Amino acid sequence: MAEHERHDARRGAGTHAAGQAAAPGSEHDAMESPRGETISAWPHLFFREVLAGLLFLVVLGLLAILVDAPLEEAANPLRTPSPARAPWYFVGLQELLTYFDPWVAGVMIPLVIVIGLCAIPYFDPTRSGQGVYTVRERPLASTIFLAGLAGWLLLIVAGTWFRGPGWAWMWPWAAGVASHAAAAPARSLPNWIGVPLVLAWFAGGGLWIVRRTAHLGGFTPGRRWWFALLLLAMAGTLVKIVAKLAFGIQYFVRFPGAGLNL
Repeated sequence: MAEHERHDARRGAGTHAAGQAAAPGSEHDAMESPRGETISAWPHLFFREVLAGLLFLVVLGLLAILVDAPLEEAANPLRTPSPARAPWYFVGLQELLTYFDPWVAGVMIPLVIVIGLCAIPYFDPTRSGQGVYTVRERPLASTIFLAGLAGWLLLIVAGTWFRGPGWAWMWPWAAGVASHAAAAPARSLPNWIGVPLVLAWFAGGGLWIVRRTAHLGGFTPGRRWWFALLLLAMAGTLVKIVAKLAFGIQYFVRFPGAGLNL
């Protein structure tokens, strides 16, 4: 009987300790990181985020007071500025129109970006790195995201500072109208060359990525193929831009009757 009483007492103490550990707001209400360290989200993380937000608002308010907005002269219906730039957050899309058809630059590419962002949790279901602010836990996802963000910022920079009258390419340090040379006429590859190149890019490149990602946990073959196609689409956008700027190639594949120009 005494042995049973001691066993019940130990079990009750363990249950009480577990209840204390699970109590919201207690010092045990913390998430354990892979390194064994713990920190409570409340109040430590919450207060830091609030302070960071307040500091951002103060800096933004000071900039709004001290720095005038870069407004131009009042609109004149008799004079159209050249180039007519969109707001800075749309300049990236305007720059893409230089390299792609409008339905590709304005519809397909943003749609692929949105679908890719929504599909990330399904492509990489591992819980590694959750709640930990570090790139080392998710090197692949972090690299792809940062590369896409850098590419979009480069498009904004190119459309803001490297485009002159007629949306022709110009260097910021080149002064005078004479430096705004007209762009060379663009040319397209014959379909008998461009179609095999595009197929090889997606089929061959996809097969290579699928094999290279075979060791990643949680990646089924279907997930790896979708991941490869989205990654190749993002990299192909960069290749298309470089081909236009460096070699004057406007399209790799061109089917005007079907409205398909890539």
